[in-house]
Amino acid sequence: MRRIASVLLFVGAISVHATTEPDPCKPPNFPLPQFKAATFNVRDFGATGDGKTNDTPAINRAVEKCNSSGGGDVVFPAGTYSAASIHLKSNVHFLLDKDAVITGAGGGYDPPEPNPFDQHQDFGHSHFHNALMWGEKIENFAISGGRINGGHIIKDDPQGKDVGDKLISVVSGKNLLFQNVTHDSGGHFVYLLNDCENVTIHNVTIKQSRDAVNLVGCRNVQIHNCSFTGCGDDTIALKSDFALGRMINSENIYVWDSDLETSCNALQFGAETFGDFHNVNFWNIRINRAMKAAIGITSANGALIDGVTYRDITIKHAACPVFIRLINHRRSGDLVAKIGAIRNVTISNVSVTECQATNSGIIRTSAILGQPDAYVENVVLENVKITGKGGAKWTDLAVKATDAKPQSDQPAKKTLPASGFYIRSAKDVIFKNVAFALETADVRPVLVASDVNGLTLDHFESQESAGGLLRLEKIRNFFVRHCAGLMDQRAEDVQALTK
Repeated sequence: MRRIASVLLFVGAISVHATTEPDPCKPPNFPLPQFKAATFNVRDFGATGDGKTNDTPAINRAVEKCNSSGGGDVVFPAGTYSAASIHLKSNVHFLLDKDAVITGAGGGYDPPEPNPFDQHQDFGHSHFHNALMWGEKIENFAISGGRINGGHIIKDDPQGKDVGDKLISVVSGKNLLFQNVTHDSGGHFVYLLNDCENVTIHNVTIKQSRDAVNLVGCRNVQIHNCSFTGCGDDTIALKSDFALGRMINSENIYVWDSDLETSCNALQFGAETFGDFHNVNFWNIRINRAMKAAIGITSANGALIDGVTYRDITIKHAACPVFIRLINHRRSGDLVAKIGAIRNVTISNVSVTECQATNSGIIRTSAILGQPDAYVENVVLENVKITGKGGAKWTDLAVKATDAKPQSDQPAKKTLPASGFYIRSAKDVIFKNVAFALETADVRPVLVASDVNGLTLDHFESQESAGGLLRLEKIRNFFVRHCAGLMDQRAEDVQALTK
């Protein structure tokens, strides 16, 4: 059944022009820290490495001496070093023996420092001193080798004194390197980096934590050849909060050749998004579990997210393969009244299989969700194949294509009206060589779009669905080329179309 309330103009060929811009998925060449050829053995400063004694004072003495002497290697021989709130300094390289372990002690943590801006973000993002190790305004710092584990570090907000909730926190750092390190356990965060520049995380393994890496207002970051698994929340989260009393932009972030698993979001922007984001690139990523979104972009606090590339991504066991949304998430004391923007997002060479229902049983759908007065713009999906779970019934549906409450969080938590992809309030969306399939029959159309200005389907295909191929409402500038079951066409105004 095909119903069209518009004038369709047939065109023989509709082309999607490829850009000739430089390839964004190339490793950058950000500066690495440099150190003097000097050695400071923590055992020489009184560290025991017996796993029982709190070695923090001895480690801090070694760090202070290394820093005051112009820098070098702070060496950790084989052993287990129980510690709390190690104070990181500039020009210091933690060099751990392969059998050396630094682990969170049962006490001795610095208290959370006062922060007059903590109402703008969660407690864990607002305080940095209650960590296994922390540093502020440091330059040329590195950790290489060994193991750094959470021990007594907790995964939630501290309810009492003398408790740590993060492993490594750095504020306003420059030229930072973390390489060849294994974290068997974490805390609320393994890495919480705020306002940091020239950051390299290479060959790092995280086996268990709440969050793996939070990059908050960071620039020039490269993460590669890493494995982050066992995460209860986000694995790699890009954020910009107000913890430092100012809005800080994020830019030039590159992540490649890594494996991720999480009970929440794998590659995630937000939710804290005060400052803007520019030039963010992910490639050769294997996402083996993501019980919220595998690829997630949310602008919630007025941020512009501009220029994001995902390429060569394999996704398995995800509740939602792709979720892009603009919301105005006003929380107490927010300083930004305007809604943000999301534009220029490219997702290519992506394979999605073995999708899962959420832990609450919701069958989620990939989505692009803007606002009636703030469209998500210029999103391209090319060479993407998604095999969805399917199986939704009429009683599952909670959001209509023309839902009157687009600012609510409900679309993130409910079954959407499409089985493959749901698009609302967007501009210039291109599907090129995109294919959908379902494991189980579903009552929903594969593609549902409402209030879109510029929708191109080029070599778009899907298996038969009980709900049909697509349902369109209020579409301007609709283009179709070489799509099975659809004739090549161009329509300036489609008020309603069901196929």
